[in-house]
Amino acid sequence: MKTEGSNTVRSIVLAAVVAGVVATLSTWFLDRSSLSNQVAQAAPAADVYQNIRSRGSIRAAYYVGAPYFTIDPNTKKKGGIFFQVVEGMGKKLNLKVEWTEEVGFGEMIEGLRSRRFDIVGSGIWINAARGNEADFTAPVLYDVVFAYARVGDQRFDSKLGMVNSPAVRISVIDGEMASTIAGTDFPLAKTEALPQSTDFTQMILNVVAKKADITFLGLATARKYEEANPGQIYNVAPDHPLRVFPAAIMLPQGQYSLKRAMDIALEEMLNNNEVESIILQNEDVPGSHYRVAPTYTNPASRK
Repeated sequence: MKTEGSNTVRSIVLAAVVAGVVATLSTWFLDRSSLSNQVAQAAPAADVYQNIRSRGSIRAAYYVGAPYFTIDPNTKKKGGIFFQVVEGMGKKLNLKVEWTEEVGFGEMIEGLRSRRFDIVGSGIWINAARGNEADFTAPVLYDVVFAYARVGDQRFDSKLGMVNSPAVRISVIDGEMASTIAGTDFPLAKTEALPQSTDFTQMILNVVAKKADITFLGLATARKYEEANPGQIYNVAPDHPLRVFPAAIMLPQGQYSLKRAMDIALEEMLNNNEVESIILQNEDVPGSHYRVAPTYTNPASRK
């Protein structure tokens, strides 16, 4: 005969069994979910170069700024050092280059991440901050950055430390390297910031018009302006460049196949002097860009 006590014991045992089964299933599902997440995280990103080869074209974004990348205002024809270099690389890789859109510096990395375009082909200075978010080809050339002030304003002559003052205004473009240099080297100075798509020349015009006191420019940009507008700006410390930057093509991060293919094409163009010829065609003032040193040595030169 069943008693109330035996029913209670049976209920307790049954509840314990059910609880154990639920716990076991829960642990199994959690383990499966965790494993799935680990697999998903470990899965490699889509191969951009495989997609490029399937499509037969490289989608290249660009930033307009002579002599790296230019657009004729009348014919809309594109040109410049990096335009010609990327077109040459495309031919060597048997790929068409589609110049899809103009972008500001603040849009480039996000556009690469979202696969809106495959590369930024107009030439970008390499630095650690950008390298933490994107990748680059080997350098095409090197740019040297100096500080430029108005002719007649001698406050900063070989005294760059004087720039770091609240009384000084630095002309910059949002997201561009002059803005970074201002923030890191001269944090006490004020900045006169221009929108991202502004031409570099406007930074100079702000100084000339006394809207700012000083700006930071690549040697090529400054020399071109000085040649066309003599007696307006000058290099305040010609023996002390603020930065020396390798300039390269920006790529999405972690895309080894794309980087390797483009580096091989670029190395061929460097070794057969195609890059040198392109720089000479676009260098308005000779010697405005520092060259990439050869990766080889002539044994005869060692004797």
